[in-house]
Amino acid sequence: MPESTPPPKKSTSQLARYSGVGMQMLVTIGLSVWLGVWLDEKYGWSPWATVVLSLLGVFAAMYQIIRSVSSDK
Repeated sequence: MPESTPPPKKSTSQLARYSGVGMQMLVTIGLSVWLGVWLDEKYGWSPWATVVLSLLGVFAAMYQIIRSVSSDK
């Protein structure tokens, strides 16, 4: 039987980098939703500010992830 080689281990710096990207995504979306809710309560725009800002937050977070992953190559 041929011996199988173990899969390569990910370095700690890559793990830290990608967990940092995940945290950055969480913070970006969370702050945009919080700001939308705050604006809705302050100006009575419910639910439009929350909807628009949460979508913008998701798009911004996805852009950050794509930019980060594409710079790895």
